[in-house]
Amino acid sequence: MQAITDVLLGFFTWINETITGNFALTIILFAVLFRLVCLPLDFYSRKGQRDFAIKTRALQPEIDAITKAYQHDPQKQQQKIMELRRKNGLGMMPKGCLSQLLVYPLLIAFFAVFRNMAALQIKELSDFVTQYGVNSPQVSQWFSDNRFLWIQNIWMPDNLFTTADVPVIRVIPFVNFSSAILPQGQSVEAMMSVIKNTSAFAGQDFSAAVASISANMQLLAEAGHNNGHNGLMILPLLSGALQLLSMKITTKLSPQPAADPANPQAASSNKMTKIMNIVFPILFVFICFSSSSALAIYWITSSAVMLGFNVLIAKFLDYRDRKKEQKVGAATK
Repeated sequence: MQAITDVLLGFFTWINETITGNFALTIILFAVLFRLVCLPLDFYSRKGQRDFAIKTRALQPEIDAITKAYQHDPQKQQQKIMELRRKNGLGMMPKGCLSQLLVYPLLIAFFAVFRNMAALQIKELSDFVTQYGVNSPQVSQWFSDNRFLWIQNIWMPDNLFTTADVPVIRVIPFVNFSSAILPQGQSVEAMMSVIKNTSAFAGQDFSAAVASISANMQLLAEAGHNNGHNGLMILPLLSGALQLLSMKITTKLSPQPAADPANPQAASSNKMTKIMNIVFPILFVFICFSSSSALAIYWITSSAVMLGFNVLIAKFLDYRDRKKEQKVGAATK
């Protein structure tokens, strides 16, 4: 994981220095490039799901006939339906599902990557304070590079309040929201612990280094760099809304397979999908509330681009199916 972090950080730094001049813009550019790289896999997966649904619906009358004919013999019923599926080249799962297994591990890895990047960037800020002072051009440039729209520091959450501000949230274990522009107190040690064994602390006493970073964050706060809130809570709420919209539009664009008594897993999968349509938006709101804004920027950009690609893929497949129907109609005349 650290090797991936080092490669991405080097890549982000290069783009930041040579193209964008701002880490948030660098993350947006990287998210777009990543979705472009994954586009062939997304297309193959969507095509497989669509073809699976269309074939299932085409066979539904025959499946219904078999179900009625063998309603008193469930074992024979399932056997006949399986034979029908095999005869028509219809498997139990859509083609392309496994291709997504190549994408999702990378998406999950980014959660750890941005956590590590946040720690490394705060360490860099502390080093600037130690070398040049709190009011140096290097410190001002750091805040300029890590500011984005209403967010003062993309490596801290886009929040208007901390956990302590809301009594109901304060008593919930493992929930720790922060509206600070810079990490303070124990949050510094928690942030630095993720890169404890990296080259950033090579030859240093970790506890002493963290104490120095905490002291530098305090100096920055006293100089006015930690006044106000880091954000307006827009990114967490936007991430949940976009996730909900994406699921609804993707479901609407994709033909849904009919119920299949020979494939009870499909019914279970559909039920799970409905549950995930509720749980996922809430989950991503929580993650973006408690994680860095950089992660939220990446996820929102990636989700928006992927939604756009899904719409384009659906329209292309609609066009393909219409052309097929026209050819079949012309051949039968």
